[in-house]
Amino acid sequence: MLRVGGARLPLVRRVLRTQALGAVRLLSTENDKSARTETGQAPQTQSSQRPDPPFTSSVSEAAAAANAEPLPFLSQPLGVPKRPTSESPSWGEKHAEWFNRDARLAKRRMIIKEATRGYFHDFHEIRSHGGKTWRSPNTMIRADKSLYFPDIAGTCLADKSKKHTADMLYDRVSIVTMLTSKVSEEHTRSFYEAALERFRTHPRFQLVQINLQENSLKAYLLSLFVSSLRAHVPAELQSTYLLSHQNMDLVREAMGLHNKHVGYTYLVGPDGKIRWAGSAFAEPDEARALVACTGVLLDRLDGGRA
Repeated sequence: MLRVGGARLPLVRRVLRTQALGAVRLLSTENDKSARTETGQAPQTQSSQRPDPPFTSSVSEAAAAANAEPLPFLSQPLGVPKRPTSESPSWGEKHAEWFNRDARLAKRRMIIKEATRGYFHDFHEIRSHGGKTWRSPNTMIRADKSLYFPDIAGTCLADKSKKHTADMLYDRVSIVTMLTSKVSEEHTRSFYEAALERFRTHPRFQLVQINLQENSLKAYLLSLFVSSLRAHVPAELQSTYLLSHQNMDLVREAMGLHNKHVGYTYLVGPDGKIRWAGSAFAEPDEARALVACTGVLLDRLDGGRA
């Protein structure tokens, strides 16, 4: 094969072609710069382009934009459609659940959602409206549209006995709070404080607090400080204070538990159905609505109807 200066001819041609293309591009760029200078436009260079914002700035801007948007009211009933029970499921019920296609698909969706969810997702969501994702309704959810509060098992703070909400909520008007931390405790207190002050002496009213620690390590650490927790919770509220490590993944969406750092408050009627709900810190109208709805349920219960 013909060689030029010890190099193969096709290779020389490729090098020359590359150099020619480079010269054409350089000439085109120079002409473009001169044309823009004549028309009074500043030439755009790579250094003048706006860089991508850092991650922290983008998160802050997204939170600020979300804060500017008004929160929607709770648009659907919360809870589960089937009335819960504290009894352990029979072998036949377990067998039916194992082969229930809808139940298997629900578990798969839950696993996929948790696997694709960032570790700090809930923490970042707190920047927007303090973690509040919906506003409480001004009136109660209709009885024929409301759903049941799921059964949650836990250890009673007063005597360490095992209790179930399916048994505790029957035939009473209950404000049920779900808390996971000190901040979420303050969230729920902002809701129930006025209602508790007004109805605490009513024989068929109760405040049920559920300290939910789904993480096994956190649940174990909490069990080591039960005595200090008793000193923190008033004695008259300890019999309805539960320590639970129950996994809530399958009912998390149904209960509106969108953020693990946020406290949630529910008004449950004597039939175990959720008639009202709130999240994060209470707005003044929300706290007043809870007092009014609780009073209505108690009046109906005293009158013989829920």
